[in-house]
Amino acid sequence: MEIKINVKNKKEKEKLKELLIKNNFKFKKPKKPGSGQKKGKRFEKEIAKELSLWWTNNKRNDIFYLTSGSGSRFTIRKKSGQDTANSSGDIGLLDPIGQPFLNLFQIEVKRGYTDDLDLLSIIDGKDQKYLIFDWIEKAIHEQQEAKKKEILLIIKRDRKEKIVCVNTKFLESNYFFKCYSDKEIIMIPFIKKFNNKEFSIIDYNVFFKLLSPKAIIKGNLNE
Repeated sequence: MEIKINVKNKKEKEKLKELLIKNNFKFKKPKKPGSGQKKGKRFEKEIAKELSLWWTNNKRNDIFYLTSGSGSRFTIRKKSGQDTANSSGDIGLLDPIGQPFLNLFQIEVKRGYTDDLDLLSIIDGKDQKYLIFDWIEKAIHEQQEAKKKEILLIIKRDRKEKIVCVNTKFLESNYFFKCYSDKEIIMIPFIKKFNNKEFSIIDYNVFFKLLSPKAIIKGNLNE
């Protein structure tokens, strides 16, 4: 139950609050302006460190970084005909040893949106506008602009585990097919909407456990 206290007198307002608290009413603290954005930035920085540690076998956490304006600098310069190396998407590069990974993936990181990511509504919903569709379309467009091979969406809803959304054909390559079981991956058909590409969702930890930096560097993911 939500109650708004509309009392101008400060003392009377405090008395009313005390009375309500005694009767087990709980007051929600208003969210601070920009708190959601700050949470997203913290998460993106966390992902950059995790990817750095994964890429270097837990030796370094400074290979990748959060790009300026989450890739907006790349987009703005691209419109004026200028390229900006390793700055597209949310994750950029600090050390060239991570170049093969960013050559492969256009990475977008999303945090929150808990009430806007009901995947069942893709099947039974009447509204044909879905947030995850918008993310995929945007990522594909920027992937093509940056001349990368695949897109990689890293998503975490509030109080949920991290997941990855990636091209199904990438997951169905021989390299991955030998590693994962059907129970570890959920297929989501988007064939008509995204240039005949189908995308799938997989647990973040499972994905990066199966994906080997050495395989990316050698370029043998389809062997």
